[in-house]
Amino acid sequence: MADTRNINYKMLTLIIVLVVIITGVASFTFFTYFSVADDEQEDFDIEDIRSTYTVGDFVVNIANNSQINFIRASLVFEIEEDELIEELEKRKPQVRDAIITTLRSQNESILKEANAQTIKKIIKSEVNEILRSGEVTNVWFTELVVQ
Repeated sequence: MADTRNINYKMLTLIIVLVVIITGVASFTFFTYFSVADDEQEDFDIEDIRSTYTVGDFVVNIANNSQINFIRASLVFEIEEDELIEELEKRKPQVRDAIITTLRSQNESILKEANAQTIKKIIKSEVNEILRSGEVTNVWFTELVVQ
């Protein structure tokens, strides 16, 4: 009879130790996962993005290019201040002309660039030359089709 009590206490002790270990590992995993997820969300805080201005859609034939016929693009500008929206509205024909001219004049290597950073920099520079009361801080393509 004494042997079964020893076995029961040993078994009970083993079960308690295993439960404590499993709970500790699960807690560590849970807190580690959620602390990393909170850090990632801080990088994409909505406050980091300034005001935006939707420029519109463009369909442009490419000049002097045998393999690429046209570009279809939609652009959005990130701007410094909301007051710049009024100037962009007033200068919309000039801005659209600058974008169309820029897109038409690009060569094949720039148009096939994976992240389109070169075209974005050129458009940003051309538009900022037109503006007087502020500047465009970033250019985003919401659609870009090159064929």
